[in-house]
Amino acid sequence: MTDRKTPISWFGLGLVVVGALLLMGKMELFHLRFSSIFWPVIMLLSIFGVGRGFSQMRRGKIFWGTFGFLYGLFFFLRSADFVEVPARLFVPATFLIVGIAFFMTYLAKVKDWFFLIPAGIAGAVGTLFLLADLEYLSYWEVADTLHMYWPVILIALGIIFLFRRKPDSDTGQPVS
Repeated sequence: MTDRKTPISWFGLGLVVVGALLLMGKMELFHLRFSSIFWPVIMLLSIFGVGRGFSQMRRGKIFWGTFGFLYGLFFFLRSADFVEVPARLFVPATFLIVGIAFFMTYLAKVKDWFFLIPAGIAGAVGTLFLLADLEYLSYWEVADTLHMYWPVILIALGIIFLFRRKPDSDTGQPVS
């Protein structure tokens, strides 16, 4: 007979903690809003996902963990009373978050340089929208520029697929 430890369900544990805190808030043991618990829990679970992704070299966990952490941070800051984050920053934040998530995926294996292309594109578009929302650039000029040059994204994606190394069907090793 072998002693097997059952892995803990972090999602289940998170639900129990969130539910208990919300119940205590309903019982008026302390003042608590849903957003002040939910988004930090999402951030915590996501950062664990990023750590596991790096330890297991799983790009999907790194990408989605980074994505979840940064969205959790964005919405937590929006719901917090000590920092004002207007809703109009949602679109620029989304592009910047996607860009950072691709960059983190690149950091997992720096030989996979093609992740820098979507990271750069999303980061640049997010920065342009952010500058337009902060009124450093004209929103309409940014929109017209993106409308004109969006096919560059297709070209960049095509370059990624052209230069991405494919595994050899016989050995499973990347072809040089």
